[in-house]
Amino acid sequence: MTKVYEGVIPAGHVYIRDSVMEKGNIFGAKVAKSAWAKDLNLPRKAEYIFFAGCGYQLMRYAGGMMGAIKAAEKMGMGMDKMIGVSKAFGKLGIDVAGMAGKFSAVGKEDPYTRYLTNAVSTLRKLGVDLGYLYEDEPCCGSPLYYSGFIDDYIENARRNYERFRSLEVKKIIGLIPACTGSLKNLYPKLVDGYDLEVKHFIEVVAERLRQQNIKPKLKEKTVATYHDPCQLSRYLCLVKEPREIMSRIEGLELREPEPMQRGEWSTCCGGGGGMEVCFPELSDRLAGKRIEELLATGANTIITSCPACEMQLLKGLQREKKTDIKVVDLAEIVDQAL
Repeated sequence: MTKVYEGVIPAGHVYIRDSVMEKGNIFGAKVAKSAWAKDLNLPRKAEYIFFAGCGYQLMRYAGGMMGAIKAAEKMGMGMDKMIGVSKAFGKLGIDVAGMAGKFSAVGKEDPYTRYLTNAVSTLRKLGVDLGYLYEDEPCCGSPLYYSGFIDDYIENARRNYERFRSLEVKKIIGLIPACTGSLKNLYPKLVDGYDLEVKHFIEVVAERLRQQNIKPKLKEKTVATYHDPCQLSRYLCLVKEPREIMSRIEGLELREPEPMQRGEWSTCCGGGGGMEVCFPELSDRLAGKRIEELLATGANTIITSCPACEMQLLKGLQREKKTDIKVVDLAEIVDQAL
């Protein structure tokens, strides 16, 4: 653990900071992030560049990492010791984070990268000229900002902007709320001359459906409730747009939680910002509470728009032993209905 932060900042936040600055992703795993897009034939240059972000591309590894953290805690090993062990193995060329994640993912479905292909498919169906940077896509660094590593965040933001400029990127469509908020709202305040146009996937889909007067249709009726991600509703202020999209989908019945449990007042699922790493028990309790609120609607499907929320809601369902309830991303629902 970095000595200057020891005893002052939670070890989990320091781990995320070091991972972003040294390895270019929040989990510190040495993996090919862009592997999900290898068969999509997305060009590197287009009117809009799709920003996939670390979450959807790497979230399949997070479960193993969270399990390893909990197991270590039960054995009396704190996060700082785990980081020390991880770094020691790293010097020997052993990627502990990647190994833990890959081991946990064996034989299990990976919905997260599927949602990336759903989003690309949806945008293409709506006529968006879309490209992708593949291995040149950087980490937005948003966890640095929310953990208080402002100088590191600014350094990362400036470095990323220079990369975007060198690749002639002008317009970006993001899928992860935190990444999109970072590129859209924070970078302009901290990076001189920042001039990129940034929109979230949901903004673009709502606009295109409205402009083209498209009414997608599901093959089977689905009774669903919607969980508003904190970053999407409170930072990007996208509350009406996801509901506008869902209201256009024939065969989708939306059942909302109580007024003070949705929209900008939506209860947090306990994910994002490193809480899962630093305070796993609190994170799990929050996930369970949110699941109780959503299940009270009587819906059999939970729709959301954030990989961290999806992971948390799945954990909450496991905690409540609700195996008959599905958690899906809005990108998948729209793609299926188009």
